[in-house]
Amino acid sequence: MTELAAPVALLFPGQGVQRAGMGEPLHRRYPAARRVFAAAEAACGLPLRRLCFEGPTVELNRTETLQPAVFTVSWAAYAVYAERHDLDSVRLMAGHSLGEIAAISAAGAIGWEDGLRLVVERGRLMAEAARARPGGMLAIVGLAEAAVRRIRREAAGHGGLWIANRNAKAQFVLSGEHPALAVAQRLALAAGARRALVLTIPLPAHSPLMAGAAHAFRQLVERLPLRAPRVPILTNRAGHPVDSADGLRQELGRHLLSRVDWAQTMDELQRHAVRTVVELGPGRVLASLAAKHMAGIDTWNADELFVDAAPAA
Repeated sequence: MTELAAPVALLFPGQGVQRAGMGEPLHRRYPAARRVFAAAEAACGLPLRRLCFEGPTVELNRTETLQPAVFTVSWAAYAVYAERHDLDSVRLMAGHSLGEIAAISAAGAIGWEDGLRLVVERGRLMAEAARARPGGMLAIVGLAEAAVRRIRREAAGHGGLWIANRNAKAQFVLSGEHPALAVAQRLALAAGARRALVLTIPLPAHSPLMAGAAHAFRQLVERLPLRAPRVPILTNRAGHPVDSADGLRQELGRHLLSRVDWAQTMDELQRHAVRTVVELGPGRVLASLAAKHMAGIDTWNADELFVDAAPAA
């Protein structure tokens, strides 16, 4: 078993990381992962193993299915982590957008089945809001924030457009209506962006276009049986640690409309002298961001830690 240098931070990804085949190696190798998939299917009624392992991509990319699918893969990875590694070495947890609910569940603030049910409703509400007010998301890499803000202002003349994510010092995601996104993509490339990519997220997340979903989601959060987390959660809005049930309820209440400031989250990881980051979910988007942001930190994702470097259980 791979030894991890403490203190450790566990990170959970959000929408956009979904792909056919995700979670299958964990399911094949570890009974703990198999138990999670079986229980998740029973709890939400979706064929999660087929969707995650086989797709088809068009079905997996529907927000109603991709959100519980990504959450389930993340929780399966966490279940394996909890069996094989010392949870006392975990100093912080954080999740990007959808992943924030996985982090809150992993920290023991809610049961994971409650987290899954909340995610199912989150996906349903966001899909309904997107049908009423369609839109999408555009990742821009390689431009400073001032340039991205200028692009947003100019493109917003063609439709609603907002900065939804600040993922790193030169990596942002815009969210809004399709005509404005198309203009922003052209402007970003003309300004010298290394990438300006429309994401496989079929809705304008973390923008006022989600207002229809946000009110109903906030009502669900008000009824959620939250407890204080075992370790602090770094919030999406500001990257600050929260260690109380009331603080988490306030964070989740603003969750659908607030910008995700992941760059601030990584700054906070540095302030807490985290030595190892483990991304629990499909891919290594968050682990790669951490590796670029924090010199000398060890980074792992679930496949690297539990599949490539470990024998079958």
